[in-house]
Amino acid sequence: MEFFQWHWWAGAALLMMIAEIFLPGFFLFCLGVGCIGASITAGLGFGPAGQLLVFSAFSLIAFFTVRPILMKRLWKKSTVLTNADALVGLRGRVSQDFDPGLRLGRVQVGGDDWRAESLTDTPLRIGDTIEVVRVESNTLIVKPLTTT
Repeated sequence: MEFFQWHWWAGAALLMMIAEIFLPGFFLFCLGVGCIGASITAGLGFGPAGQLLVFSAFSLIAFFTVRPILMKRLWKKSTVLTNADALVGLRGRVSQDFDPGLRLGRVQVGGDDWRAESLTDTPLRIGDTIEVVRVESNTLIVKPLTTT
């Protein structure tokens, strides 16, 4: 079986698309688009100069048109909260009564038991619902929502 030039371009396009998975940024994707254009050109019988010209043109067009659209849609710069910062805003339940004078106790939030400090002097009892306001070191700063 004879291997035509368009096979090489199609293989290069496939490799570029696969490599894009491991090196995101859509640069290799644009080169893959250029390889697809060159593969079509080779399949139509154009010589190496025509193939390189189409490869370059398609790659540049993709780089300046398709890449910005993909970057805007797929690379949102929203920050993902992790670790203790992800606890802010979550609700939980009091697992140990809060000492009224110190405003310290324990709460269950996200399946874990945490040392907590209340923002208010309201006595918190086991089972009361709280919301995490902020995290200071290993202590959750909470506010009461309801009492049961």
